[in-house]
Amino acid sequence: MKTIIGTSAEEAVCWLKRGEPVALPTETVYGLAAPLFSEATIRKIYSVKQRPTNNPLIVHVLNFEQLKTVAETTPLVQVLTERFWSGPLTLVLKKKPCISDLVTAGQASVAVRCPQASLFRQAIELIGEPLVAPSANRFQHVSPTTAMHVLNDLGGRIPYILDGGACTFGLESTIVSLLDETQPTLLRYGPITAEALGTFLNRPLVMAKDVVSEQKPHLAPGLYKKHYSPQTPLYLVGNLADYVPPPRYKAIFEDRAAHVFLFPPSRPLREGECVLSPNRDLNEAASNLFDCLQTLDTQDWRSIWAEEASNEGIGRALNDRLSRAAYVDLRD
Repeated sequence: MKTIIGTSAEEAVCWLKRGEPVALPTETVYGLAAPLFSEATIRKIYSVKQRPTNNPLIVHVLNFEQLKTVAETTPLVQVLTERFWSGPLTLVLKKKPCISDLVTAGQASVAVRCPQASLFRQAIELIGEPLVAPSANRFQHVSPTTAMHVLNDLGGRIPYILDGGACTFGLESTIVSLLDETQPTLLRYGPITAEALGTFLNRPLVMAKDVVSEQKPHLAPGLYKKHYSPQTPLYLVGNLADYVPPPRYKAIFEDRAAHVFLFPPSRPLREGECVLSPNRDLNEAASNLFDCLQTLDTQDWRSIWAEEASNEGIGRALNDRLSRAAYVDLRD
């Protein structure tokens, strides 16, 4: 199959109507989309991504009114969506009977969000129903934040990639479960921070534990301990500029190793080194993380060494992605 990169939402929807999944840009990462009520196309998503069916998909809606057609809503749900939608917040709610078990991994809940990206919203409007869309990459690979990232991973597997430029946030959405409204539970860190949600709700969120079972259904995507991984082994450390590797890792650290700095080091950059935020801004660092890993992964490096962020705000989401992507975690 030949994969075309284009800029027409109308052409993307034409492929969707023919039963083919297509890649669409969101404000978080590129998604591999299918119409919510086309099980045949949704099955192709799982096949193309080589994704296990116990890992549910996120349903993307235009607004609160469309949300009410796919999930049960409450006053708390409405208040949260009024504050944080459209945007990178996914809510796990009780599903309506119309939602296929294929979308929800057979569970009574469904993950829903309202995307901000104009091209994705245009595609929903044109097809006239919500779209399901996991990230547009093979399962557990680095998420794509540009059309070329999608092409490099899924080229020849899908017919069309709608190019909307680089994604704004560069990290997947924050996921919160409201199945028990007395204990809102943070399932995945993302651009909407735990601090912002806790302040808005006037109570801290419960933090969910990682999923360790590869057979049982997961409540939401992004819960595998191993995820977002480059093909090049990634080593995660605390402070890269001052890092002295243990003896067993010394040779690996010195043999064609690429370095990912959070902020600019005090010395000039060398070959194979990148800085996530020249402006020392954690939001900028988070938005550049996957692009940096994608770039280094296409080059001839034997390992990638990255440093963690401060564990607060968006830094938690950045550290979450790095720790799941790491081949070895060497933080103190």
